[in-house]
Amino acid sequence: MAIATSIDALAAGVGMSVDLDGIGQILLAVLAIGVITFILSAVGVKIGNVFGAKYKFLAELSGGVVLVAMGIKILIEHLGVFG
Repeated sequence: MAIATSIDALAAGVGMSVDLDGIGQILLAVLAIGVITFILSAVGVKIGNVFGAKYKFLAELSGGVVLVAMGIKILIEHLGVFG
């Protein structure tokens, strides 16, 4: 997934450099993307912190259940139970 995301970002960057006229436009686009990403990341961390403090036990329990379920699913697939 990380490699696919990096390739996608590279393609988007090359496409932006072709579409935008001049270095000023590219810098403006990079600055806008960086600022928006920072703001949304900070908001996500804050929301996660608030909900994490409020629903800590439930979040840990549900995360554990999901991980165990994924492990069981992978085990069943590798054993060939469902073809």
